[in-house]
Amino acid sequence: MSDTARYTLTCAAIGLALGALPGYFHGPIPYKYDILYINGSLAVWGWYTARLLIGFLVGITTWPQRWWLRGPMCGFLCLFPLTLVSLATPGCGWPCMGWNLVTATIVGALVGGLAFLLTGRHCR
Repeated sequence: MSDTARYTLTCAAIGLALGALPGYFHGPIPYKYDILYINGSLAVWGWYTARLLIGFLVGITTWPQRWWLRGPMCGFLCLFPLTLVSLATPGCGWPCMGWNLVTATIVGALVGGLAFLLTGRHCR
């Protein structure tokens, strides 16, 4: 297996492991959408899926080259569109948007940092 593939798979695996954690701490929870007559159990999977994709995005992105810039940027950008929905959700607003962006940025930074420690590479 090439170093490029190994780096990408390492980032994806770390992202899958770490991307699941924020959902246990701050949601979003289905109830916030159920009360709006939206299928909340389905709607929240947008956030969960985006978080799980952070590692893959870090692994396939080459700019910026250094992991401490690319990781947080990828995490932030991966969740930003969905945080606009959080901002528009009654009972959620700015706090939900902020926490989702903070935890996504942290997950991205951890993915980049751990992948660098394990592979010695900044990017693929």
